[in-house]
Amino acid sequence: MKRHNPFLERLRNGPLLCDGGMGTELYARGISYERCFEHLNLTNPELIKSIHLDYVAAGAQIIETNTFGANRYRLAEHGLENQVVEINRAGAKIARDVRDLSEQPIFLAGNIGPLGSPLAPIGNIQPADARAAFAEQTEALLQSGVDLLIIETMSDLAEMREALMAVRSVTDLPVVALMTFGEDGTIISGEDAHAVASTLRDLGANVFGVNCALGPASMFDVAKSMCKYSTEDFFVAVQPNAGLPRRVGNRFIYVATPEYFAEYTRRFLGIGIRLIGGCCGTTPRHIAAMHEVLSELAPTISPEADAQSNTTTLEALRERMQENAAQNTEEQPVTQLAARLQEGRFVISIEMSPPRSVKFTRFLQNATFIHESGADTINITDNAMARVRMNNVAAARLIQHNVGIETIVHFTPRDRNLMAVQSDVIGAYATEIRNILAVTGDPPSHGDFPNSTGIWDVDSIGLISILNNLNKGLDGNRRKLAASTSFFIGCAANPAATDLELELERLQRKITGGAQYIMTQPVFDAGTFMHFINKYQDLYGEISIPILVGLQPLHSYQQAEKFHNEVPGIVIPEEIRNRLRQAGEAGGAVGLEIIKELFDKLQPVVQGAYIMPLDRFELISELIPYIRQRTTRQ
Repeated sequence: MKRHNPFLERLRNGPLLCDGGMGTELYARGISYERCFEHLNLTNPELIKSIHLDYVAAGAQIIETNTFGANRYRLAEHGLENQVVEINRAGAKIARDVRDLSEQPIFLAGNIGPLGSPLAPIGNIQPADARAAFAEQTEALLQSGVDLLIIETMSDLAEMREALMAVRSVTDLPVVALMTFGEDGTIISGEDAHAVASTLRDLGANVFGVNCALGPASMFDVAKSMCKYSTEDFFVAVQPNAGLPRRVGNRFIYVATPEYFAEYTRRFLGIGIRLIGGCCGTTPRHIAAMHEVLSELAPTISPEADAQSNTTTLEALRERMQENAAQNTEEQPVTQLAARLQEGRFVISIEMSPPRSVKFTRFLQNATFIHESGADTINITDNAMARVRMNNVAAARLIQHNVGIETIVHFTPRDRNLMAVQSDVIGAYATEIRNILAVTGDPPSHGDFPNSTGIWDVDSIGLISILNNLNKGLDGNRRKLAASTSFFIGCAANPAATDLELELERLQRKITGGAQYIMTQPVFDAGTFMHFINKYQDLYGEISIPILVGLQPLHSYQQAEKFHNEVPGIVIPEEIRNRLRQAGEAGGAVGLEIIKELFDKLQPVVQGAYIMPLDRFELISELIPYIRQRTTRQ
């Protein structure tokens, strides 16, 4: 039986546009992440009102109250657990005032987010207590007259169940229930889109869907699967992030553009999405671009300029590297990687991700294949994209012990305080892990555990300093240790960085701080790479340590489009994306040809290749021989 509700009737007639990120706008306006955003409903209501008004002006037809974390558990983190009712009522009142000011037919959505801590048995919150907290917040929102409830950013189906049951115990208003999915198409508790959609419908959701964690491209397949279960009474919603965040200093910057969101709005509407909006990183500009699509106005997409390629030589660089490396080799064992680079031999490293569980047979089989294909080393990521995998030091030890090829371990201070950083690297050294690539790490809030937080007592520059001190027999406080280490310290660089001067300044600090080699983000344009090298030379002189250039074979236009628009630090020229689009099903072969052409241009100016096959290890059986053939003279 159809529910006679203005919101549901409107959805039956066509799609509705929700607003974008509240936290993103507050942060952009000077509110730090440490503040309680919801408390601003009481202390600075005009600021919240101004953001709502900007979204309404952009074309939003639904505005969500600033109450995402206004439950007793999250408010307790700020000592505000006794103000649940006041904060939620104030948030709904601000939204209602905005509707009155705008004189637009806007729907007011009471926003309900997760409790911030796992439910028992993993955490300490009992299901009955969770349900009581959700009911308390719902009742407070209802007191100020919202039109519907949006329960969003839930990563655990058990918690969503308690939230829906709580809402349904106090109201029959429409409910939008949104879960966060991983790249593998499942939520943290393991369910796929089919199981989630069926469960949410059975629990009383009128609209079900996906939000947060993923950008538009990654969210598309999940949304498409969910649309199979939509009817004239049950609708599907999407609210993607603006890609993955890039950390710049102490800020997180999202990379997906409004134009990109406009294009994906067309795609989402094409598969039957009825409620669409934005989550983390989206702004009124993104919503305005999406509104144009809903109004059947074509967005303007500016073509990117073609970058030009360039060449130079690396002979002087290699000589300087050998001189600099020799300073620390006396009475210190050197790694095979260090020795090869000091000898001027071309190095090939293949990236692997550790296994997701305690099973590692296939992981070692892939490592064996890489070893037998002629790679010099395997570099192992450290919970990349904040996705949980086996500890990479343990994974590296498994490879070195069972396969016999040396490894490079990515090491991030994201998950470790200053004490744990030093403890873990000393432990790595004791288990014969000596090559370390210092990286800052991806934000944990956009990975498998969105309620977790990063630590970052130090960034990658600070980590390099710690490793360099350990090599001198000193701890982080420069106190004398019983013995020194001999880590071979690597650093990351992004030749396609948006703020190139900041990237170069940080690279200079890494090198002066003790970095001994560079591994770059994926490079797709020789001209961009050479501009990076030449600009560094203009500012700081010749780069004195070797570079392993990042190479990532692409297999399709869709993959190239996603990486270009959603992944921080990756820029793929329009020419390459067009070649892959024209290649169609032959995209994999064309992607490999593109990498070969790129390598031919870069080979004279680098001393190694850092290949990221993304688990498509069959590619290296063709790529490694190609690289070896062109570097045999070394």
